[in-house]
Amino acid sequence: MYGYSFSEIEKEILFRNKDLGYVRPVNTGGTVFYLDPSPFLKNPRREVYVALCPPPQKGALIKVSVSETKEEIVRDHVGYHRLLIHCITSFEPVDPATLIRHHSLLHPDEVTGFFSLPYTGEEEIVNEIAMCSALYTISSPPLPDQKGGISAAVLGKTKPWTGFKRSMEVIPSELKRESSDFFYRLSIQEENYTNLASREINLAFLNPERVPMHIPIVLDTEIRSLSKYKETLQVEKPLVTAFMLDALLLQPVIPDSLQHTLVDTMYELVSDVKGSGNVPYTQDFGSLIPRLGASFARYNSRFNVSSDDIRKGVDLWSDMFYRAKKIVSTQHPVAQLYRLSDAARRLYVDLNDAYGIENPIMVAEIPAHIAGAKNPNIYEEALDDLNRQGLVYRVNHSTIKLLDFGKQCLT
Repeated sequence: MYGYSFSEIEKEILFRNKDLGYVRPVNTGGTVFYLDPSPFLKNPRREVYVALCPPPQKGALIKVSVSETKEEIVRDHVGYHRLLIHCITSFEPVDPATLIRHHSLLHPDEVTGFFSLPYTGEEEIVNEIAMCSALYTISSPPLPDQKGGISAAVLGKTKPWTGFKRSMEVIPSELKRESSDFFYRLSIQEENYTNLASREINLAFLNPERVPMHIPIVLDTEIRSLSKYKETLQVEKPLVTAFMLDALLLQPVIPDSLQHTLVDTMYELVSDVKGSGNVPYTQDFGSLIPRLGASFARYNSRFNVSSDDIRKGVDLWSDMFYRAKKIVSTQHPVAQLYRLSDAARRLYVDLNDAYGIENPIMVAEIPAHIAGAKNPNIYEEALDDLNRQGLVYRVNHSTIKLLDFGKQCLT
């Protein structure tokens, strides 16, 4: 139907489970709905479900209890056909992770190998480009008070960018629409998509300067002639797409035991970048480390983020970042890119005075006298500024911690 192979979860729902799927409402109240094999694929069967109980939430994966099934003859633009109407009296949520009984047809290393196809050159460099490309397509789940996704600063010339875009043909066209819950955009021009309703937003811009990005992908390599890998590209593309779609449905959890590791790693990373003098793009520090860790967990089909996922994510980012500093000619002064706004600076000082460094701060309980709190727009912008620059760490949906980088954070 969509031109790509079914993912493992889609096959489980379509062929091995009955009355199970993702809710897609038909009417405004949600009492009539379809059950789809995944958020990316509509149910090909002519059947609907009618809730005789409180209706399920849009997009939820549920198993329903059918009390009665009716058959009606209906007419649409094609003609007359039979429609099954299932009446349900109850339903229960299902964790998509429990549906992955079978291993994907591709091993993660084979997925990375697919993304290396357009490039030729030093093996280590090509593999790192491929790994970053894989993480971009696999995305990252939503984090506390933040949308999911990974933004990639693709640094290089037009020719290797063409090779990069070819490898990104694994992304289904449905996910390139702004209405998609999982949105992907590749462009040579920077654009701001933060206001989209999508749960995960993945951006890849060629040589961006203004929009804050998560990972750099340095295309300092030659590209192969398309004729040399076109056949392999076409054969493996559906399999990589299926791997990607299964990964998107996983929501890896970061254990509480890793919170100290995340904070310590954030200190090291922010200090290194802000002490480097000049950078080739605007780095978004906010939630960078948990994003990379969760993306690596998805890549390995894990339900919990491990310290190894975090280490591999930071090591990959570090290698790419310092390669970008050496190779990219356009460098921007750190002092200009990471200059705090007046509102953000006041908010940092007031939070420090009121709560101190690395102490839990309930966002909802920040006193009204904190700078900017009386004006919600200014307050939210200031908090976003602190988060992007790595000065605030989100513990969970309701709690933050202030991080200490000395005088450099107040410049």
